[in-house]
Amino acid sequence: MSVKVLMGKKGFEEFATIVGFTEAEKEERSALLEQSYMPFKVTRYYAELIASQSEPYRTQMINIVLPPPGEKPYKGRFDPYGNKSYRQDETAFLQHKYKKTLLLHIDDFCIANCQFCYKVNEIRHEDIGYTNIMEKAERAVQYLEAHPYIDNVLFTGGDPASFRKSSDLIKLISSLLSVKSIRLVRFATKALAYDPARFLDGELLAFFDQVRQTPGKQVSVISQFNHPGEISDVSIQATQALLSVGVQIRGQPAIIRGVNDSVETLIDLQRKFLDNRIISYYLTVFMPVRGVEQYAIPLDEAFRNVAESKRNLGGLEKKGVLLTSHDFGKLEICGFYPTAERPEKIVLKWHQAVGPDYLPERLKELIPTRSEDLMILDYKQGEMYCLDHVFKHNGLPYVDADGEIVENLPSEAVR
Repeated sequence: MSVKVLMGKKGFEEFATIVGFTEAEKEERSALLEQSYMPFKVTRYYAELIASQSEPYRTQMINIVLPPPGEKPYKGRFDPYGNKSYRQDETAFLQHKYKKTLLLHIDDFCIANCQFCYKVNEIRHEDIGYTNIMEKAERAVQYLEAHPYIDNVLFTGGDPASFRKSSDLIKLISSLLSVKSIRLVRFATKALAYDPARFLDGELLAFFDQVRQTPGKQVSVISQFNHPGEISDVSIQATQALLSVGVQIRGQPAIIRGVNDSVETLIDLQRKFLDNRIISYYLTVFMPVRGVEQYAIPLDEAFRNVAESKRNLGGLEKKGVLLTSHDFGKLEICGFYPTAERPEKIVLKWHQAVGPDYLPERLKELIPTRSEDLMILDYKQGEMYCLDHVFKHNGLPYVDADGEIVENLPSEAVR
């Protein structure tokens, strides 16, 4: 299926016309784009979807593909998830930082670019790499067979579904599922928002139906819906088609300033997940991405907004926990003490810590680092936007703006 992509200066001009920018808006957004390291790219379908929205949804969705105005409260990183730390020279496309999961990096290509993406340093130098996809899959299979305790694979990009032939996608997933120990193959994609018709392909749906009929094997799609306006009629049609052939669909939105940080938008997004049988997986705070730091929200503010949205939702609608993702792993923000309105301490729980070999020795000496372990740390309201800020304040090892681990000095604040 062909899809028109708007990119570069010409694409920006066409996008500006479709969404109805005034000259002043166009000049402002163009100047902000110059400060971002992420190239502009969006599908025409998505541009027209934005144009169909009323305010504030129109502006909120524009802010996904173009940086919004706003202050930059700190200096971010080019690699805020530490991907380079987990890549080896010969198999840079494989990451095994969580015991039960292997990550297979396919390429750095996306059909459209979210300006707040934490993979900015990879995608801005995108490499489609079609020629070696199956070679990567073969190396992944070899690794899985040598590590039979791994039971699930996450393959990612870029966007592994973007512009990829269904036959290639099928070969890739089939090869991974052929490993006896693998119970689940999942992939994260924004295509359900940017190009949902891609998932209406009969060949792909027929393959997923075959997987559904295979005992002990599953395919799951992690949908990157960040805004309720993205869940259009075509997106709903695509999600229902996937669900009908046994594909699990999970929602994993990032909480982003100017996109979905309002309580009303968060309520609508989580309700739409339930209405369309999308399982709420987790919500994650903005990672400290270089060049677009204006997207950042203090951790206490993000928690308050998510908590307030959940007070207006039913039990199954509010299952997604709030996480902060980091080089050291994923941590759930459980709450603040004495209250979220007067946060003096932050309560964190390891949702999933990376393998101990990847953690600084000093960190392991000072705090518990097993998955599900809890910690209570000192917190400064309105000044801490990411885990590095919290760890630095508490004398724990953290990663600085240059991507270097700083050992820091221990603090009595650690509990």
